[in-house]
Amino acid sequence: MEPFEEPLRCLAVSAVLDEAGEVDGIELEAFLNHVVGRHQWLSTTEWLFVEPPAEAEGHVTVPVVIPEGRAVQAILNDLTNEPQRIIFDLPTTPAETRKWRWVAFQSAPNNQGQGRFPWEAAHA
Repeated sequence: MEPFEEPLRCLAVSAVLDEAGEVDGIELEAFLNHVVGRHQWLSTTEWLFVEPPAEAEGHVTVPVVIPEGRAVQAILNDLTNEPQRIIFDLPTTPAETRKWRWVAFQSAPNNQGQGRFPWEAAHA
């Protein structure tokens, strides 16, 4: 039997581009810290596991994974933004969750060799 995994949601977040046409990571971090909370999200600058949602309609988006329990609050927090930046959200499959754990390990390796999400590592 596999260990229990907290359900995750993957948000499609509209990205701001810098002068070079790349995702502005500093701006993205500030936005996500504001709507989701510090150490409560994990993102990549490219869609690695699924295709960007069709709802993005030409927007440059990045995938952001967060605990399911924080997704509603993040979306509500984004409602006051004009324009809203969270374009779409979807649940992750168990296979996608395992892949996101791999991303977590790549971004914060540890001696145990386990991928920990930022919200788990903050309490470890």
